[in-house]
Amino acid sequence: IPKGQLSLIKECDSVYRMQFPFRRRDGSIEMIYGYRAQHSHHITPVKGGIRFSTTVDLQEIEALAALMTFKCAVVNVPFGGGKG
Repeated sequence: IPKGQLSLIKECDSVYRMQFPFRRRDGSIEMIYGYRAQHSHHITPVKGGIRFSTTVDLQEIEALAALMTFKCAVVNVPFGGGKG
């Protein structure tokens, strides 16, 4: 592997963080957080699913986006990896 090559695929190219207020029926307000990571733009579009969970965090989304990049590369599918 050429020097510096691993640094190109180590981190996500783009990470989007969203938050919005959610008003419950009892009138209380809770903040909802969402994330979208696009691991590799070397081949576009990026592909990957959506994860709905109260325990999901940014690091998990970034790891799953990277995994999708590698899965696509192994089977020669022309997409980068993403996850939301």
